[in-house]
Amino acid sequence: MKIEELNTQSYSLNHISICFSELTEIKRQMIMKKLFRVGNKVMIDETTLIVLFDSFELEKQINRWDDPNEKAQLQQILNRQKIVWSGAHFNFDLTNQPIVYTIMNITPDSFHDGAQENLNVDSFLKKVENQLIDGASVIELGGKSSRPGYLDITPNQEWLRLEKPLKALKKQFPDVTVAIDTDEPEVMERVLDCGVDIINDIDGFDTDEKLKVIEQYRPSVVAMNNGRTPFLYSDDVFEELSGFYEHKKQELLHTGLKKEQICTDPGVGFYDPNRGGDSLERAKSSELLSRFGLPVMIAISHKRFLSQDFGFSDQDRGFGNLMLEAQMIADGGRVLRVHDTKDTKLLIDGFKKYKQA
Repeated sequence: MKIEELNTQSYSLNHISICFSELTEIKRQMIMKKLFRVGNKVMIDETTLIVLFDSFELEKQINRWDDPNEKAQLQQILNRQKIVWSGAHFNFDLTNQPIVYTIMNITPDSFHDGAQENLNVDSFLKKVENQLIDGASVIELGGKSSRPGYLDITPNQEWLRLEKPLKALKKQFPDVTVAIDTDEPEVMERVLDCGVDIINDIDGFDTDEKLKVIEQYRPSVVAMNNGRTPFLYSDDVFEELSGFYEHKKQELLHTGLKKEQICTDPGVGFYDPNRGGDSLERAKSSELLSRFGLPVMIAISHKRFLSQDFGFSDQDRGFGNLMLEAQMIADGGRVLRVHDTKDTKLLIDGFKKYKQA
């Protein structure tokens, strides 16, 4: 029997197409029995079978496969799809292990969790401790709101909000992976000097000044396409995202970053009044973006489109989060940027248990 991956020009966690050919009658019956529960398969003829796996199903089949040579071939195919997000002090194999990336806003005015108490260091550290207990793999600090209609502040004001909590966090939890949400190159430099691991820019590192900071410090990054600037590649959201990340991936690699340091974010919830809302389309782009072989962020937590598109009340958006996040994991998203750490960790664990059954 011959085993061959069909689409080797791109990556996928959701559509891994494998051809089993030169099948004898006995081998064909054995394979069909083994893959009985896999719905996405088609016999081309009596000797050729094509099967479409997701990464969870393929891993499960590999673990159950008998023939060591065939098992090794299947493992090699799965290894090619492997998604790793890493930095100087962290390494996440996300292939079949999504992670919780917890939002901790140091702001009085963020759309979901803005409060004056966020500016209190002791209160902040206690919240961080609870989030780590609940299952956070990354703690992200944000020093200003980026919600639609937000009031901008100066880079220095943003840094002054971040400085004490960040330094206290690094002192009390030195091994925690820390991200900063900022679109200001000056702030990027200051937090990187404090040992931050990840920079998350809602504008996708859109200026030479930002790219120079990335080139100098080489942090891991989250690069968003938020749709607030004019589309450059197409009027279609999916084609625009594809064109944008094809260019952005190369641009970031050119700064000296490794592929494993780059995470994509399709920018759900950044409404543009000139084009209207496209959040649901962006939420459906996880599979598309996973084809670049980069981690895909799921960042829908409590955003307004959950009410606009699905009719959830403000109080019920948490249910909407979990509903849509489960589908986005199935599509290939792996980094869940959320406010509700405990519920999200339960979702991930439950999703994996279901897929592995």
